[in-house]
Amino acid sequence: WKSTLKAVIRFLEQEQISVMIEAKAKPQGKNISSGKSAMFAMILVMVVTLGLYGYNAYRAFQSSAPSQSDMVTITQNVLEEKYGLRVQLVAVTAAGGLVDLRLQITDGEKAQAFLEDRTNFPALRVGNDTVLRASEDAIMQDIQFENGKSIFVLFSNSGDVLKPGDPVSIVFGNTEVEAVQAK
Repeated sequence: WKSTLKAVIRFLEQEQISVMIEAKAKPQGKNISSGKSAMFAMILVMVVTLGLYGYNAYRAFQSSAPSQSDMVTITQNVLEEKYGLRVQLVAVTAAGGLVDLRLQITDGEKAQAFLEDRTNFPALRVGNDTVLRASEDAIMQDIQFENGKSIFVLFSNSGDVLKPGDPVSIVFGNTEVEAVQAK
């Protein structure tokens, strides 16, 4: 086995020498075209990655609306009487980039029983085919269900889907509150 090891070492030394001789024989200069290609490839990968991230973020906050035939539409009065929530505000804010929803808790027990199921966390229906959804962090927030307290929810309004004056419905699971005009 010692002779085999020595033969392998001699072979590797000879290969290293031949590689070194070939390297000295080639002219020393920068290979500009391969550097440009590598830079272009890195930029392309970054652009594609950012594009996919942006698209996925957009789709997460704006998904297709549930079928309106599956929805139960209620008035704001029914929302307050049955579920203990009053709509205070639906407004486009932050130069059009966000939608601010404010709900006041009028009956803490009813509101807690209704919103305890996270599928009932409010979303906004714009038109017939777009629903703005809150972030996962907003959905998982701890809510103090005390009478008179308010729930604040911000929605991404990328693409200016909702504009001031547009009708918007608040959706809680399969319950939809009649449309209000966004401010």
